[in-house]
Amino acid sequence: MSQNILIRTPNHLGDCLMAMPMINNVGEAYPGGTVTLLTPSHLADLFRPNPAIDGIIEIPPEHQHGLMAVIKIRDVIAPLEFDIGYILPPSFGAAAGFKLGNIKERIGYIADGRRLLLTKPLPLVSPLNSVHRSELYYNLLRRSTKTEIEYVKPKLFLNDDDINNGIKLLDGFNIKANDKFICIAFKAVAESRRWGFDNYTELIKEIISKLQHKVILIGSYSDQEDGNLLAERTSTKDVINLAGKTTLREAAAILSLSRVFVGNDSGPAHLAAAVGARVVVLSGADDPKSTTPLATDKRLIYLEELGCISCVKNKCPLKNDQHMQCMKGISVEMVFDAVKELIEI
Repeated sequence: MSQNILIRTPNHLGDCLMAMPMINNVGEAYPGGTVTLLTPSHLADLFRPNPAIDGIIEIPPEHQHGLMAVIKIRDVIAPLEFDIGYILPPSFGAAAGFKLGNIKERIGYIADGRRLLLTKPLPLVSPLNSVHRSELYYNLLRRSTKTEIEYVKPKLFLNDDDINNGIKLLDGFNIKANDKFICIAFKAVAESRRWGFDNYTELIKEIISKLQHKVILIGSYSDQEDGNLLAERTSTKDVINLAGKTTLREAAAILSLSRVFVGNDSGPAHLAAAVGARVVVLSGADDPKSTTPLATDKRLIYLEELGCISCVKNKCPLKNDQHMQCMKGISVEMVFDAVKELIEI
């Protein structure tokens, strides 16, 4: 008998990409089953088109968190009579929605006091950072089904329409698909992960003058104003600010055409890695052992000698000279050298 399977994806781009290997192989673990995703609406395009997925239920922003979100999710999924539910976010609310939605078998890691909401609660690995998060998601499938499915790194498959849409967008800014350009995600949401405008300004100037590459700024709509400012500080001709001007798949297509991506451990970095781009990652407060983008060609800039490194805090708690030392200690020269090295491969 075929089984009706629902997967609740994570809420963030990077985590969704890290979960992609697990999502893509659920069908292998349940032959003949139907796989549906429950995912935030702003991330739905990430999973379209995908032959491993039979359907997508989009969660609007107002229904991602809180009690009302749990009730709304229950109302949506209960009539669909799912047999199995995989809950990738570690939150209580995500598990509660599946319990109230009458999903018969509810699988997830034990976290946030939700053990009793799961029919198959699995303990997290210890120590937590001993396994990359992508493999952690994948192992949820392996452990729950007791099958040894081979793990493959996250990969986002782009079709001809995606590439053509990306090329068309670039053409509107007088950039051809075969032009030499580097993509930079210059803004981090967490204060502790920000390398700073001055550093990015100097890096862009070095890339333009010494490598003769153009620079494309990548980011969300909220980054657009800062992107304009950064472009003005560097060049109006060789720096193009596309923050907030692309769809998710257009951004992925442009990243796939770039020579190198530069940015912190973030959603755009994981997107770049998933489409095969060469990646320079500036890592500090994040923990690369568990969340670094799994790029084939990557240079990780990481001051591992610091005692506070990988604190996983959104704001640096240190003061004076030690404040933000994991980012301040990364020089423009270090990043430029890494970019140059990847270009020359």
